Amino acid sequence: MLLLGIGLVAVSPLLGAFALGDEQLLLVDISLSTMLACGMFLGAFTAASSLGDEIRRRTVMVLLSKPVTRTTVLLGKFAGIALALTMAQLSWTATLMLAIRHRTIHSHLVDDHAPVLLIGLVALLISLLQAAWAHRRGKSFPATLSRNCTLLLVSAALLAWTWAPDGSLRWPATSFNTDILWAMLLVHEGVLILAAVALAASTRLPTPATIALSLATLFCGVIVGSLMRGSPWARWVPDLQRLWISDGLIRGGDISVATVGWASIWAFLVMSAVLAVGVALFARRDVG
Repeated sequence: MLLLGIGLVAVSPLLGAFALGDEQLLLVDISLSTMLACGMFLGAFTAASSLGDEIRRRTVMVLLSKPVTRTTVLLGKFAGIALALTMAQLSWTATLMLAIRHRTIHSHLVDDHAPVLLIGLVALLISLLQAAWAHRRGKSFPATLSRNCTLLLVSAALLAWTWAPDGSLRWPATSFNTDILWAMLLVHEGVLILAAVALAASTRLPTPATIALSLATLFCGVIVGSLMRGSPWARWVPDLQRLWISDGLIRGGDISVATVGWASIWAFLVMSAVLAVGVALFARRDVG
């Protein structure tokens, strides 16, 4: 799923070429949608395998036999899932930064000496080769690949944006639209909410049902935010439209720190509520 997300974000500039307006904004919109979808499936699969499978195989008893509470186990699982999703999100964000940098060169037909495509491909190739080598030595291929992509792709993106068109060095923040980073952060918070839903569901449901519930939560959250806001039952479904600000970027709006802050507080409260439900479900689950 990590490589799928990287690949989809990397090819998004090809779709951006069909934009009638700003190509970069369409590229960002497609990439954010990709990150949300891939993050949702990655979180659901990880949650179902990290806790749900352990409950069904009764291997979770190994953890519960130690002096830890079920609440600690569930929150620890969520922390691990959140870390994995954050590393994947950083890799996808770095890929998007490289794609924007590369697309800027070709769309504006500027004389740019930065080998953006080469930098990105080398970073990805080194990540794959090192992960394959580590796998031969008995280490986990997905974990190693995730770590490598996070470090190398982020470094490649920073290098590409530090490299000015004339070959000199510059501060990346002066040339990159930081509103895009805020939008990515809010999308990531939405992914974490869906991961919390998947983890809570995995305490009772099998893997297919957990994934289906995560997908239904995403669908209902978008519908509620778009069409059903204010209805009596809408309060029971997280309004994920609060975290989707891509439309504002396309219309040329600016993202304030206050907007991001309030949205992040709302996301934290929703995650806390969902995890509280998960703790209650797990506390009453027979795992013996």
